[in-house]
Amino acid sequence: MNMPVADVDVGALLSKRRVIAVVGLSRNPSKDSYRVAEYLKSRGHRIIPVNPFASEILGERAYPSLSAVPEELKQQIDIIDIFRPSSDVLPVVEEAVEIRKKYGKPDVIWMQEGIVNEEAADLARKAGMKVIMDLCIMTESKKLEKLEFMV
Repeated sequence: MNMPVADVDVGALLSKRRVIAVVGLSRNPSKDSYRVAEYLKSRGHRIIPVNPFASEILGERAYPSLSAVPEELKQQIDIIDIFRPSSDVLPVVEEAVEIRKKYGKPDVIWMQEGIVNEEAADLARKAGMKVIMDLCIMTESKKLEKLEFMV
């Protein structure tokens, strides 16, 4: 069962959480993960690329896993934005839970459009994190920009 957007104030979530680790961020500009991260960065978010096959993406140092992110950066992560197949999400959330135990953050697991993993979602919720599945963070952010423009 996917979590409806109405259960989470996405506007408050995105405006208050500025540091986003993007797991599965591609070096390829034509890939969704690249375009989404580029958009988020252009809107003032700090992006931490997580990709074991890259050293730098979008001008930011990339890390092979969440565990490999330096401690001073780990404690700043607000959102884990996941671009991995649903079957690969659980280990990412397990890493996020360990980081949260140490630093009290991240507080949001965001599985991109098409990505659903109930076991990982349950684990994240039990650790006190908000979970969003099967939604694009860029699409939701753009909806908020339109609303702000109309107000």
